Amino acid sequence: MSNHTSNYPTERIKKELQKNQGFVSDTVNSIVQISRGTKPRNEAELQERISEYFSFCATHDFKPGIESLALSLGVDRTTFWRWCNAENGVSDEWCNMCKVARQSIVAFIEACANSGHLSPPIAIFSLKNLANWKDTVSFEDITPSAANGKENKTINDIPEFEDFGEE
Repeated sequence: MSNHTSNYPTERIKKELQKNQGFVSDTVNSIVQISRGTKPRNEAELQERISEYFSFCATHDFKPGIESLALSLGVDRTTFWRWCNAENGVSDEWCNMCKVARQSIVAFIEACANSGHLSPPIAIFSLKNLANWKDTVSFEDITPSAANGKENKTINDIPEFEDFGEE
């Protein structure tokens, strides 16, 4: 953090600190600008608000996310997820617009991760939570019979063998 001749931060460290201070104020200002108190009233307004959100992100160098998108739509994250799943009595069109918006954010995170603009732990965490990515593989998912639509055997179908024990 300091050079070898003094305890004061180097110029590079000073610039990084100033950059971080700008990030906080810019991000807080952006959040205030995108926050809305009301939900969209119809599909046209929903589409307009989603488009405005992504345009804002592009012009203000604000990284898109589910929480900030929900904030810009005047709802919480849970309500937005329910809209993506066609709950709360929303139309199929409404649901699809929300799914496309969510998928756009996932695609952005994936692009950031693949280009080195996002740390691997944050990318993994985000993609597991937003895109349902997994580290594990289920044997049921990869068995040939499951892929061919045939019924898988159960534990009861496996033959029993005699216990040979030690003699």
